[in-house]
Amino acid sequence: MITLLRELVRDTRGGVGALSVLVCVLVLSGSAAAIDASSVYFHARALQGLADTAAVSAAGDLARPAQTATRVLEIKNPNASIGALEVGEYRPDPALSLADRFTPGASASNAVRVVLEEEVPLFFGQVLGIPSVRLRKSAVATRPAHEAAAFSIGSRLLSAEPALANALLSGLTGQEIALTAVGYDGLVRSSLELDALLADLGDSLGEADRTSLLGREISTRQLVDSLSRVTDGQTSVTLRSISVSLDQGQDRRLRLDSLIEVSPLVAGDLHARVPVWDIVLAALGDAANAETITLNADIAAPLTATVRLSIGEREQQSPWLTVESKDSIVVRTAQIRLHVDVATPDLAGLGRVRLPLYAEVASGEASLASIDCRNQTFAVTANSGVASLALGEISTSRLSDHSRTAVLSPAPILDTILLRVRGSARINVGSSGPTRLQFSKSEIQNLSPKTIGSGNLLASSLDSLTSSATLDIQALGLGVSLAGLPSRIRTALLSIASPLDDLLSSLLDLVGVGIGEADVRPAGLLCGSGAPPRLAA
Repeated sequence: MITLLRELVRDTRGGVGALSVLVCVLVLSGSAAAIDASSVYFHARALQGLADTAAVSAAGDLARPAQTATRVLEIKNPNASIGALEVGEYRPDPALSLADRFTPGASASNAVRVVLEEEVPLFFGQVLGIPSVRLRKSAVATRPAHEAAAFSIGSRLLSAEPALANALLSGLTGQEIALTAVGYDGLVRSSLELDALLADLGDSLGEADRTSLLGREISTRQLVDSLSRVTDGQTSVTLRSISVSLDQGQDRRLRLDSLIEVSPLVAGDLHARVPVWDIVLAALGDAANAETITLNADIAAPLTATVRLSIGEREQQSPWLTVESKDSIVVRTAQIRLHVDVATPDLAGLGRVRLPLYAEVASGEASLASIDCRNQTFAVTANSGVASLALGEISTSRLSDHSRTAVLSPAPILDTILLRVRGSARINVGSSGPTRLQFSKSEIQNLSPKTIGSGNLLASSLDSLTSSATLDIQALGLGVSLAGLPSRIRTALLSIASPLDDLLSSLLDLVGVGIGEADVRPAGLLCGSGAPPRLAA
């Protein structure tokens, strides 16, 4: 037996045949594995395409996403099933990872995530006890908003009186502006299409994507030039003259989204209109960055007045105008600080009386409350900013520093050789509280603003301020009170406060704020104009 085995070992005949059998087994096994792998890959690609189709279809019918997705499966692949279907909000924010951009169950739903599953049978895997492989693919599709409202805050159309407007524009541009009554009237009465403005800016800057365009930093002259191109007549002529002044004066820079913010949920044309004066003032005010502007304002003779004005940043860099489908964006007015120094001529028995008045208005704000496309209306919830009035002096550096509380020194009401009077007083005007404003179809079409708060607060506040002022009276350098003198001084202050009311109202109206007030202006309503659903992830 041992000899026979040795002979078999030494015998090499038939080795090629045995090796061939082994190679054939390996080739057949590899081919079987390749066939199964190819089948799984093909089904995975098909299932991903089906998930994409189901998600896009479901996003097109957010009222019945599950039924829509199921119908797609019934038509294209009955073997696939829905593993999960979630309705939520998709935010195309580059700062977020792809996984974090979809939030299921959000109140403002604009997207659908579909997860499909399918059992794929294996041809040769069954030999190894693996009869099938379960595939799972997902897709997210979004439907840009069908409904959106456009509105701004802090805008007022003023009567055609260019004196204060020229002074303000000159301060903001660093160059003398001399608008005629006709030119100023054209600015405050003209409006423009927001789509036309953004299209012109995109062409001039070589930026086709609206989101990227709104994130660009541009010069105020570039914006004013674009405004002049999308308007006509006297308005265009006036804007070109302002552009020339910017070129010769202070052409500052600003980000477009500090003025205009469009919700990422809104696609397609915006169909919004804005008054030309409002956007010019908002742009120049934002770019000025709280610089103090000195104005020589007209007041009832024989009184004289010097005005220092500082327009601060909007809280959290909020926009002036928004196009929004829900309440996530809040628009705010700029913070305003104002110091007015009014003086009388020499009054018999007193001398020259001064009334240094400080006014501060915090940001008013507004956000979208609801949209009713059936009746072509929308509602906004708004608050007026907290305001304060005070007697006192403030330095220019403190006036323009909105990061610090304004510190006032007593007001030098009277300062003669024989008599010195210092006064101080402060009155705070609280917010109006949340107020709901409903804009009708005609109000939206006519850009008709609505005001919250009381228009009588300024006059009554000035009277209260002067009546309640604490007076420090010194005669001949001694702290001696003279009989009847406080009453005479208060009477003089009240006589100044009355014409000052008109001046302050005009100044605050010019920059779009009010004491205890806030104006909200509709700009447009989008209904059924959203883009078709598209694949997001």
